[in-house]
Amino acid sequence: MAVQQATTYTSIDTSNRGLGHRRMLLSLMVVIFLLWIALPLLFPALAYPIYWLTAPLRYLGVFVHEMGHGLASVLSGGRFYWFQMDEYGGAAITSGGMESLVLLGGLLGPALFGSILLMVSTRAQKLRLPYLALLLFFACGGYYMLKPLFMSSSDYPLLRQWHVLHLLALVLPVTLILAMVYLLRASDAWQRLVLQCLGIVLCYSAFSDTSYIFRYEVLHNGGFSDARVFAALFSPFSVQNLPWLIFALYAGLIALLNFALLGLGVMRALRQPK
Repeated sequence: MAVQQATTYTSIDTSNRGLGHRRMLLSLMVVIFLLWIALPLLFPALAYPIYWLTAPLRYLGVFVHEMGHGLASVLSGGRFYWFQMDEYGGAAITSGGMESLVLLGGLLGPALFGSILLMVSTRAQKLRLPYLALLLFFACGGYYMLKPLFMSSSDYPLLRQWHVLHLLALVLPVTLILAMVYLLRASDAWQRLVLQCLGIVLCYSAFSDTSYIFRYEVLHNGGFSDARVFAALFSPFSVQNLPWLIFALYAGLIALLNFALLGLGVMRALRQPK
């Protein structure tokens, strides 16, 4: 009888903790949405200071976006050489693989990654393995940012576009690696809170600067957005001559897929375990 009472008590305690994390998830979603996305739209005068204050959040999205391109290239049989980040965003240097999958790896990668983190934040019993996976992911990102130092521009002509100042962006993965190491020893509540924050930021990152998904014009480097290149793959037009209506159709579809990944992650995270 005493054993049964102890077992029942443990079950109730676990359920209550899960409910608390689910309530926290909803609160964080609302707060981050209002401060990061809604506020700049409602009060344009605040857009510029908010843009700079939230720069680390945007660059986290850029980091995962470029890693998404690279990993999708490797998984589809291509090669991932390196990626770089600067004040304009980022660029992943790859070759081979399925071009459509490589493009989607960046366009959907942050939302997919964020959705998984949201699910894990409430459904995983132990978080040591997810944190070790995050540690490995950020370490791999740091490696691919450092990789140009060990490459020759005679073998890789695009390396001439790389500059040593791109290494300043290593502050992001190094900071994240140190944070993951520290959080491995933190309490369960803090670990779940951080996973939820990371997951929400990554899911929202596609919409924090919607001009990229819906950017039809030529970019600062003379190229085109991933969404425009993706649309051109499935139309009879070249990327330079792609009609705006076809581009808008594919860009809207990509945005809907990002919303769907966010919704999937939230619904799975909020679902009570059986």
